[in-house]
Amino acid sequence: MLLRPIRISVLTSLLVALLAPAAVCGEQATRAPDATITVSSSPVASALGFSLVEGTLRYRDKVYQLALRGAQPTAGCIGKVYDLGQPRNIEGIYKPTPLGLRSDRGVVIVFEPPLDLSAAQLQIDLGSRRYPKASSGQRGTID
Repeated sequence: MLLRPIRISVLTSLLVALLAPAAVCGEQATRAPDATITVSSSPVASALGFSLVEGTLRYRDKVYQLALRGAQPTAGCIGKVYDLGQPRNIEGIYKPTPLGLRSDRGVVIVFEPPLDLSAAQLQIDLGSRRYPKASSGQRGTID
């Protein structure tokens, strides 16, 4: 008699574990991204042997330069960024998950079309703010 309730509990737990990522993915598809990334199609040569692709982050009407390491250039690739919080949070190493690329800070990026990663990860570095220019007189500051 005790075995049957345990089976039902295990099956229920399994079902929830399988459906939870789909629910989160569906939720992400319906909500607006915090920011977008536009990937350029021209790679920058790297002396260390990995590819460096440039991109721009558009966050709250400001545009920031990005360096994407570990990705092959993909023309017309746009990334939707979720759970960003602030521009500096974009920096880090992203690893593939069922939801997209995810950093250890919890930032998720979904690229369409998907980026071709030469390694099993993508490293993003934030450059200076490009537009609109900072009015404080300090160059290269990041909000």
